[in-house]
Amino acid sequence: MASFGFSLDLRRRRRAHGIVAPLEGFAGQLYATFGLSRLLSAHGGPCLRVRRGSDGGEADIGFTGSGALDTGALLAFAGAASAYATRWYDQTGGGRDAVQTAGAAQPRIVNAGVLDVGPNGRPCLAFSGAQYLDIQNSVEFSRNQPALTYAVIARIAGTGGTQVLLYYPITSTVGSVRGYIGGTTMAISAQMRTADASSPATSTAAVASGSWNRLVARGRHMEGALDLAINGALPVNSALTPAQRTPDTNQAANIRVGATTSGGAYLTGGIAALALAQSALDMAALDAAQVQVML
Repeated sequence: MASFGFSLDLRRRRRAHGIVAPLEGFAGQLYATFGLSRLLSAHGGPCLRVRRGSDGGEADIGFTGSGALDTGALLAFAGAASAYATRWYDQTGGGRDAVQTAGAAQPRIVNAGVLDVGPNGRPCLAFSGAQYLDIQNSVEFSRNQPALTYAVIARIAGTGGTQVLLYYPITSTVGSVRGYIGGTTMAISAQMRTADASSPATSTAAVASGSWNRLVARGRHMEGALDLAINGALPVNSALTPAQRTPDTNQAANIRVGATTSGGAYLTGGIAALALAQSALDMAALDAAQVQVML
């Protein structure tokens, strides 16, 4: 198992020379970002904090010199046990870590001594239908913002209805979505509404069954459009009604990752990276950055 972690690091080392961190071009524009490699060069802290299932011990896991997750340290800490993420550190420096204190609700990253892996054999967080993370201090994410962007590298594996990757709730009801991205093994949707009583705009695109996908959703409230791009394809657009074209979009609670909504289900699948912005980021450039994350 140690040699497996070492081989992952070697692959990252081969591409590290002369290559900037994948999201470096968006430094200063991101509200929060999470990855299982270093996404922003200024981030000098750990990647995530994990809990060992055998005895409840916890440890911060950082990066290797090449920016890869230090899988050697992670697997040495876990031993033959499983390990679960208690805190996924926000790499922007804004302190909006994604946190879960309840053991049964923590996504897994090591399964009985074996690393959970996602795209191209890179590490991922595994969700099995009852796990989620809360992004701390994020209740103001949508507050009076003319545009929002969220990007996720994820896989939906469950078949129990619509699986939720990320959502932020309307002002009056925590379980009802103001903004959302998720779907099924065959199709991904993004949703947005600006007024609590309004019907949401929805954009949907097909994906290959059970595949890992690069997802970018962008809500342009003042321009009246919701955009969704998958794996670099041209975005699918949905229009907002004139009454919805307002930035007055307060939330009821923090953003949740993998959590059920009133119309969806907990995620069964995996997440490898996540980025959020309070602006309409360039979707093609953001997808290109996601490609680098997956290499």
